[in-house]
Amino acid sequence: MKNILILFFILNFVRCSQAALSDSNDLQVLSEAYRSGHLTVVSSVLKEKKKEEKLLPAEDLLYSKSLFYLGDWKEFFIHWAEVSHKPPELVLLYFKAVLVSKLPVTISTEDESKLIELLPISPEACLLYLKLKNTKDSLKQKKLFLAQWKQFQTHLDRLEKELGKK
Repeated sequence: MKNILILFFILNFVRCSQAALSDSNDLQVLSEAYRSGHLTVVSSVLKEKKKEEKLLPAEDLLYSKSLFYLGDWKEFFIHWAEVSHKPPELVLLYFKAVLVSKLPVTISTEDESKLIELLPISPEACLLYLKLKNTKDSLKQKKLFLAQWKQFQTHLDRLEKELGKK
């Protein structure tokens, strides 16, 4: 009985390992197809996989990027709402899509806070935020942008010093 249990665990482990390898190989193939410009193929494959099982975070990002560059805004926003893990790259894509698409999109405070979190580390996030707010108070916008620019310049100066030491 003990040997049967051990054999069962070993077989189960091997099967899980093969599935994980298969997933990583599939992701690698899809990533290569994406880089080659086969966006329709990538989005179709991931859309079908999404129907059967939950996508991995890397697959979520790849699917979002393919939808974004295909300009499939409706599906992009539906997918955005379903994604639980939203890395910075996906947040930036979302706000670009909001600005580029002609669809009326309601931005939640949670989503806006994700963009605000990126302001200190991303000039692109700062520009997206300014464009998104597009308020009449341009002085306030200029002050925010200049403060961010100074902060980015400080980071660049530190990086240059560190690289110069080596």
